[in-house]
Amino acid sequence: MIRLRTDGLLRRLLLFILLFSLCFTVLASGVQLYFEYRREMRDIEARMALIRAGYLASLERSLWDLDEAQLDVQLRGLVDFSDVARVRLVSDDFTLLRGEAEPQGPLRIERFPLDYQPPSGPVRHLGELEVSIDLGAVHRRLYATGLASLLWMGVFLCGLAVALSGLFYRLVTRHLQVMAEFARRIGAGQWQEPLRLGRRRSSRPDEIDTVANALDDMRRAILSDIERRERDRLELQDKRDELQAMVERRTASLARAKDEAEAANLAKSRFLATMSHELRTPLNGILGMAELLRGGRLEVADRQRVEALYKAGEGLLAILNEVLYFARLEEGESRAERVVFSLRQLCQEVLALLEPMAMENADTLQLQVDEQLAAYQYGAEQYLRQVLSNLLANAIKFTEYGQVQLTVQVLANNECSQRLRLSVRDNGIGIEPAVQAKIFDRFVQASEAVTQRYGGTGLGLATCKHLVEKLGGSIGLESVQGQGSCFWFELDMARGQPVSAGLPAPSPLPSLDILVVEDVALNREVAGGLLLRDGHRISFAEDAGQALQACAQRRFDLVLLDVHLPGMSGVALCRQLRSSPGPNRDSRILALTAGVQPGQVAGYLDAGMQGVLAKPLRLDNLRKALADVAPGEVASAGADMDWSLLDTHRSLLGEQKLQGLLKVLRQSLQQHATALAEALPAQDFTEVLHLAHRLAGSCDSLGFTGLATVLRGLEEAARQHDVQAMQALGEPLATQLGQASATLEQLIQS
Repeated sequence: MIRLRTDGLLRRLLLFILLFSLCFTVLASGVQLYFEYRREMRDIEARMALIRAGYLASLERSLWDLDEAQLDVQLRGLVDFSDVARVRLVSDDFTLLRGEAEPQGPLRIERFPLDYQPPSGPVRHLGELEVSIDLGAVHRRLYATGLASLLWMGVFLCGLAVALSGLFYRLVTRHLQVMAEFARRIGAGQWQEPLRLGRRRSSRPDEIDTVANALDDMRRAILSDIERRERDRLELQDKRDELQAMVERRTASLARAKDEAEAANLAKSRFLATMSHELRTPLNGILGMAELLRGGRLEVADRQRVEALYKAGEGLLAILNEVLYFARLEEGESRAERVVFSLRQLCQEVLALLEPMAMENADTLQLQVDEQLAAYQYGAEQYLRQVLSNLLANAIKFTEYGQVQLTVQVLANNECSQRLRLSVRDNGIGIEPAVQAKIFDRFVQASEAVTQRYGGTGLGLATCKHLVEKLGGSIGLESVQGQGSCFWFELDMARGQPVSAGLPAPSPLPSLDILVVEDVALNREVAGGLLLRDGHRISFAEDAGQALQACAQRRFDLVLLDVHLPGMSGVALCRQLRSSPGPNRDSRILALTAGVQPGQVAGYLDAGMQGVLAKPLRLDNLRKALADVAPGEVASAGADMDWSLLDTHRSLLGEQKLQGLLKVLRQSLQQHATALAEALPAQDFTEVLHLAHRLAGSCDSLGFTGLATVLRGLEEAARQHDVQAMQALGEPLATQLGQASATLEQLIQS
């Protein structure tokens, strides 16, 4: 039995045949009806011609004779004609009607004039004969004929279509189904059985045979490809096993190398941390004593010597920081603290610091500054100091009995900034052209002979390049071997506004009880001298035991705690003070350490310390830390503040980043406070909840705990739809907003 699929080729073919047969049947039937209609019309014309030729003369004679009986007989004869529905004769004397009085349906009416020619005289008009032909009968015969033709032809063509479909199924469709099933078997992985069609092979293959042969060829090709792939897979398996064994050996080797590298890196980090502490400890004494001497009454010459000593100590500290900078560079940690400074004064200070070195080489130092240079700049002063120090030190080192010139040139000017070009030119040994392209790489020097003669690590120029690029500038050189070199760098420098000398001096800090825990006597003396200068009450402890004993006897406003103590470390001592009951459980504790890398600072803060003072101690940093302990004017604004959290942000992020966060908080308060004040009386719980939650998070993160507490309460009241609680918090909210705004203004302006 032939099964027709809804989307099969056989079904579509059958539909096409039937559609074509229908169109042909309709067309043929239409043509047949047309010719049948023409035949009927010709028959009617023939009958009308017969009436005109055979009946009119007798009718005219009978009408002339007024023989009604004869006329009636003649009219009846006309009515008997095929398809004649009615015959009417109209004359001046009478009217005769035979047939249907009022025939229905379409009619064809033929009128014949009745004129008689008497033997003598003119032609006389006697009347008119009207013959009505029933066209409805003609149409019915045509309909019957067309319907019969349509039915017979439809039956014939449908039979023909079924016969053709069966033939097509036998010759084509069933073989296509077999080939489709064969293709599905191949897709399912059954490649062994060949394609077999239920037909005899012909000596002259047709399209079905061509497709069948192509499918079988594809099966054999797939089978061959699978066998080849299996051979390749086995070969690859052997190679993979061999490579896996090799990788395992290499992985084990790399793991050992990794462990060794990590151990070496850990040793390097420990060495840097140790060297940082060991070098900063004596440097703390040098700078501390110099700071104390600067505050005393000295002669002009002695003051100049102390200033030179202090500047030299700061230069040594900068060099130490630069050595440690490469350790931070590997960890991606380096920040530029931007301050207002005078570039002209900075250049003079660097030259003054390096003048003894120039005198040893009999070099002359010169400074040339563009008159258009602004009086003050705003930027990373320490970075510029380091770059200029490195470039000038190199120029002096490689120049003997020569001249070193530092030039500051203004390339472009606008209201906010200047484009500067700073160049250091010497007439020393110069640099080979082949080395110039890589001279700014780390651990690269002009030549091995230069290294043996002049020494150095090859880090100075690499440091300069990195620092200049961090400032958004570019650096380069021009050099001729044997004639000298010119190292230059260009950068945009913002104009700075100097601090007005007319501002009132800061109010003196209140006297504080301070415990200094330091194991080095020199450092204790420096810290004590700096603190006693401002009238603070100082107690000392050399180790953790003495510190615990002192903390158990009395409460201190501040504990300056050295991180590296003999026995119990400063971090462990801080944890013990925070965890044990005593008068100093909540006292402010600041770390004294040379290890100020962010990872180390985070560990100190986790232990419970509120901040870090970097060694060597400087009077301005110490006074700033003490001002945070006793906030003075800022605290008097009345805002409930977590000053330790604010100091933590200052230590980790730097003053510039902290100022940016404070300005963002101020803008947020200004934007949302009005909306919150409008939403409260309107009892818009959704808006109050959203605004209070948003502002509370921002205030909490920056230490504005009083305002954050009120906002949290307001948020909870809005969540509970507690109208009374919201109204009760309206006044505290206004108070805290005012205090927080005042505190923010003072923090930003200060």
